[in-house]
Amino acid sequence: LIISVRAIEVPAKKCTEIMQLLHKGNSQFSQLQHKPRLVQPCDDDSSQKLILIDKNQSLPIAGHDYICERTLDIKLTYRNWSASQIIRAILPPSIDDTEVVSGFEIVGHIAHLNLKECHAPYKFLIGQVILDKNPSIKTVVNKLNTIHAEYRYFDMELLAGEENFITTAIEHKLKFNMDFSKLYWNSRLGTEHKRVSDLIPTGSTVLDMFCGIGPFALPLARKRCHVHANDLNPESYKYLLENVKINKISSEFITCYNQDGRELIENFAGPIDYVLMNLPASAYEFVDVFIG
Repeated sequence: LIISVRAIEVPAKKCTEIMQLLHKGNSQFSQLQHKPRLVQPCDDDSSQKLILIDKNQSLPIAGHDYICERTLDIKLTYRNWSASQIIRAILPPSIDDTEVVSGFEIVGHIAHLNLKECHAPYKFLIGQVILDKNPSIKTVVNKLNTIHAEYRYFDMELLAGEENFITTAIEHKLKFNMDFSKLYWNSRLGTEHKRVSDLIPTGSTVLDMFCGIGPFALPLARKRCHVHANDLNPESYKYLLENVKINKISSEFITCYNQDGRELIENFAGPIDYVLMNLPASAYEFVDVFIG
């Protein structure tokens, strides 16, 4: 696709001055659809630059005879379109704009999509577009509806990129290593992790019954709470221990367990100030084990 756009050619050393004049001299500047932007001239003359301007852009630059207005033909390729624009073009018109994939969760180098049934025939194309348009992304996965019954993590399928699910998320200056395919992690809960951790006073004794890889346990231990962190999933427990180590959390403030939550409570000795039960679907099933 080739389009013609309006441009002015100016000496490279005058670019800043001209850009300022374009801004100051147009009272309707904020209403322009396309703001002035610099590009290299097509003849690769380093002494000259092109400024692309809106078709309605006024040129309050009288007296600057070194400025040459011209029309520039620009060839648009795949790299010129955004991911959402390309995905919209891939999907049939029968799929409403509200159903177009525009956002996804990022966990380290992994992009995590929640595609709907209408996206299924195009899922690998969508994954490739996400990979192409996000240089920091190396792996694109789609969450499937099946969930591991015992350890409560979702199965996923690789859509594009490397089959490498071992990654690191950074949340509130803490590093969380994980195998994203074998445990539960949700980067969108970062604000909630901080909110709850901030509510609990320093020095409290906290039992985190379903702690995962430590998004509540580590910030609490960092603020010198005494945390008992437990998770049934052996993978979560493995990375919990690793994350305690890499974040230099003192063993004085955290003790880690790999047990069933019910058994842990039944055998737990000592007072507890706060209990965290981050298992929304079934946490209530453990309430009866608390006595007194």
